[in-house]
Amino acid sequence: MEDIVISSWIREDVTLFDITTEALGIRGDGVAELITREPIVVACTEEAARIYELAGARSVKVLKGSGASATGGETLLVARGDAAALHIAWRLAQNLVAICSGVATKARRLVERARSSGRSVCIAATRKSPPGLRRIYAKAVVAGGAVPHRSGLSDSILIFDNHVAFIPGGWRELLTRISELRERYPFRKVGVEVHTLKEALEAVSAGAEMVQLERFKPGEVAKAVAELRRVNPRVVIAVAGGIDEHNIAEYAAAGPDIIVTTAPYYAKPADLTTKMRRAWRGAV
Repeated sequence: MEDIVISSWIREDVTLFDITTEALGIRGDGVAELITREPIVVACTEEAARIYELAGARSVKVLKGSGASATGGETLLVARGDAAALHIAWRLAQNLVAICSGVATKARRLVERARSSGRSVCIAATRKSPPGLRRIYAKAVVAGGAVPHRSGLSDSILIFDNHVAFIPGGWRELLTRISELRERYPFRKVGVEVHTLKEALEAVSAGAEMVQLERFKPGEVAKAVAELRRVNPRVVIAVAGGIDEHNIAEYAAAGPDIIVTTAPYYAKPADLTTKMRRAWRGAV
């Protein structure tokens, strides 16, 4: 994350100055430790370290980087420097890592549940992250072993009902235009969201390279996978809609290539705390 963005986070929290630290006359060197109270998959401690540095900390050491596992009681990051600087950074840094580690931990659980089916399937998180925070949410998803579904509107052609609504001939005309889209954008896959097996078969027969099965039940997914593979063995099959830890293994067993989910973004933030103490300048 760029310094200009991280600095804007700090300015949002410190509009003028830290009135509590100033009122108490807090001065001198200190040490701040970011600690997890529960087992987690860590995410965005690197950005948290930069928060401390931009706030004025003299030195920061990341002990657990993004993607690492941590048990309850482990220290993730240690910052040293002027106490006023540490107090500016600690809550912002803690909140960032708590939110992102919650996402990463949830993503890891989804990946592991899917693997318990015995099949290898890609777990892709949607782009429904909070506006302005997609990059750190994507980093948290990757830290958990999943991948972003799409980074934005520019990276692939994915046709939804809301697109079809503006095509004069509707679904039928869309089918005639898929081959044109592939020729015009040969460097982008053409995907179509479908709601029935009939739509899926028609889209693949028309040349769609990916179909996203929307709110199919696991049994329906298995049937669709078998039928679509007969039409095009190389078609990419994604499934989306209502998938979370309670049913992801069943969906994975049905045979899709990709499971699309928003579930990581609804994760509870990790339970973290920050402990500070006084320190002599130069102390380790």
